[in-house]
Amino acid sequence: MSKTGLIIQREYGSRVRKKSFLIITLLVPLIIAGLGFLAMWLSVQETKQVKVLVADPENLCNGKIFVGDNANPPAIFYFYEDYLEPSVFHESGQYDDYDILIGIRKEVITNKSIKVFYRERMSKQTEYYIRDRIELRLEEYFAMDRGITLTEYRRIRQEFNFILENVDPYKTDTEPAQIVGFAISILIFIFILTYAGQVMRGVIEEKTSRVVEIVISSVKPIQLMMGKIIGIGLVGLTQFAIWAVIIGLGLTFIRIFFFQDMVDPSNLADALAPIEGMSPDLLTDQAAAVTRESDLIWIIYNGIPWPTLITLFVLYFMGGYLLYGALFAMIGAAVDSETDSQQVMIPVMLPLMFSYFIGILVIANPNGPAAAWFSQIPFSSPIIMLQLVAADTIEIWQVVLSLTILAGTIILIIWGAAKVYRTGILMYGKKASWKEIFKWMRH
Repeated sequence: MSKTGLIIQREYGSRVRKKSFLIITLLVPLIIAGLGFLAMWLSVQETKQVKVLVADPENLCNGKIFVGDNANPPAIFYFYEDYLEPSVFHESGQYDDYDILIGIRKEVITNKSIKVFYRERMSKQTEYYIRDRIELRLEEYFAMDRGITLTEYRRIRQEFNFILENVDPYKTDTEPAQIVGFAISILIFIFILTYAGQVMRGVIEEKTSRVVEIVISSVKPIQLMMGKIIGIGLVGLTQFAIWAVIIGLGLTFIRIFFFQDMVDPSNLADALAPIEGMSPDLLTDQAAAVTRESDLIWIIYNGIPWPTLITLFVLYFMGGYLLYGALFAMIGAAVDSETDSQQVMIPVMLPLMFSYFIGILVIANPNGPAAAWFSQIPFSSPIIMLQLVAADTIEIWQVVLSLTILAGTIILIIWGAAKVYRTGILMYGKKASWKEIFKWMRH
């Protein structure tokens, strides 16, 4: 076995045998799977039903609110045909059964202002439901006051249902896919930051303990640097492989035993069928609510190109890791302690952090120039490209070009980092500036 291979074996073996590695490797995916199950379970649970007391002295609502045929609406409305002060509602025991007080005064016709008092903060879903029902009822009153019949008003008010579909029938909705892609990009960001940081700490530790003086007598500096980088990178890939298996089994288990009906297209079609007797202007809301609830779960299981994403994850993780790992190894060789490394690290950390924020912006505009350019720039492509692939908004040639540019940049960075490593690894008692680091690269 070559000397570089021995270093790789030592770095890899010493880390995977640690108890901390085993605990984190087994515990993190279980936590992720558990949180994912909890999020999906909560998303399909019914919201707590609240009782709403509507103080309507002018009888603008005529003592009723249209709620449709919802068997379990988020709110039930009751009416009080007089003014009711919030202090009385709060302190009088006769109103303890009600959760919310809504005061509708005659001035609402001109100022369009309605005050809502709650005992406990309601969910956003309940808040929107109450607002929509009250607004609809008052708008109907305004319409009838202007001589428009209720039937005619509801027909006028019916919302247009804009259905956004890709002209290519084989492409799915991009937004849910981008969310999954962004989650994978964050995973790459965390892995690069974690394991590149381990490279720097390992270099500093060997340098300060003077162990490197013994090792460097039998191996070349570049062999030592690359052995450490590759060995630690393999630890990251091992951890990811274990995580992928555990999370995959967990999601399969959840799908089979908990969400089998939700990802069944026939059941989704039944859920979107109109409810007999429901007002037409509410059908769009019903369809949108069911779609939002099922969309992301269906996309996770059926609409994401997982084999392609996993393959590219490995390629971009290793590419991004080798790029930043070499830079972090260079910094570790140029300083004497982690404290000294903080200021030197800033120029290296900025592109990585900037890529994270660009990834957030790309969600809103995956076809924009920012997505195209930053998916090609090697310092950001490992973070951005996976989002575009997940959303299916990029061509194969762009992926190939991105990987080619990344590979060429890695070679240049490793070449420069090896020169700095060769000089800095045996220098003690002084923190090198970036001016000195660039000087070492030229020699």
